[in-house]
Amino acid sequence: MFEAAPQAMLTNTKTKWFYGVDSIRFILAFIVMLSHFDNVYAMALKRSAHSIFRDAGYFLANAFDGTSAVIAFFIISGFVIHYPNKNGIPNLTEFWIRRLLRISIPLAVILIIGTQFNHPESAVVWSLFCELIYYGLYPFMAKIKLSWKNKFLISYAIAALVIGTLCLHEVMAFVKQTNTNYHGNYWQLGGWLTWIVGLPCWLLGVLIAEHIDDLKKTTFKSVMIYRVIVFLISCFCCIGKFHLHLSYILSMNIFALLIYKWLQTEIVYFKTHPSNKTLEKMGKFSYSLYLCHPLLYVILRLFLVNNTFTYPLFLLLAVAISYGFYLVVERPGHQLARKINSKYNTTA
Repeated sequence: MFEAAPQAMLTNTKTKWFYGVDSIRFILAFIVMLSHFDNVYAMALKRSAHSIFRDAGYFLANAFDGTSAVIAFFIISGFVIHYPNKNGIPNLTEFWIRRLLRISIPLAVILIIGTQFNHPESAVVWSLFCELIYYGLYPFMAKIKLSWKNKFLISYAIAALVIGTLCLHEVMAFVKQTNTNYHGNYWQLGGWLTWIVGLPCWLLGVLIAEHIDDLKKTTFKSVMIYRVIVFLISCFCCIGKFHLHLSYILSMNIFALLIYKWLQTEIVYFKTHPSNKTLEKMGKFSYSLYLCHPLLYVILRLFLVNNTFTYPLFLLLAVAISYGFYLVVERPGHQLARKINSKYNTTA
């Protein structure tokens, strides 16, 4: 999910680095943060006496859908893991050490701190447990003598079967438009089964990596069209969850197919166009922002009241402290992973 953007193989493409991916990841992490912070502006607008402001408030309340962003993260993760390993994993031990430490060290720190605050980080760590499972499964899936497209189709069918069997209550809630047994969340099956539901989304990223070198250039107009459509549908999915009893576990895997096309278009576009340097740099600590923000919101509220004046300060402090966490915890974890792998390669 938060691996560095992959280096392309020089025999296949002149592109040495997939610029734009880190920018997207920062924006996605920021959207997840916005979805978890109480939007005081939306609440204020919804209390307005004027219908146009109330409508704007309802739109703003549903404008940042964190679960849609997580699905995009899954797809990006599949892409950055598979691209440098399309022709095989050079060193399996190095592969696992690198990914396990990069995810687990910051996660362990947050889980320990979270014990003092009733684990607010649980709103995001479910996806990281899925990621760890995908990293563990990937080398074994790579050995299966089927195309990645067929692996995706099989995983998609299995996910649909699991959802249809274990989440029938969500289907009935949507059909009958009732709150009875309605859950709404994507991760409602818990740590043991949610990864099955999300696996086809992750494999969509693998499919992008499989064909990215063969795709032709695209235009900024195409990128913008996809951005607008994805944004609007993410708003609809958010509205659907809260007002139409359309659970994320029913909508997200379908929406993932469009997110896949959008991300593919973005990656192709930035192969030949410059990306925003500031966003690229901020994308380096997107994992820390994603992981830290629920806990930071709880802690900041001990010292600040969230209102129309302090809300921007909440966002700014969350980003700044997350960057500090990156410098103190996440980046040293990267360095430790490289150091261990260096020793392993020396002794191998």
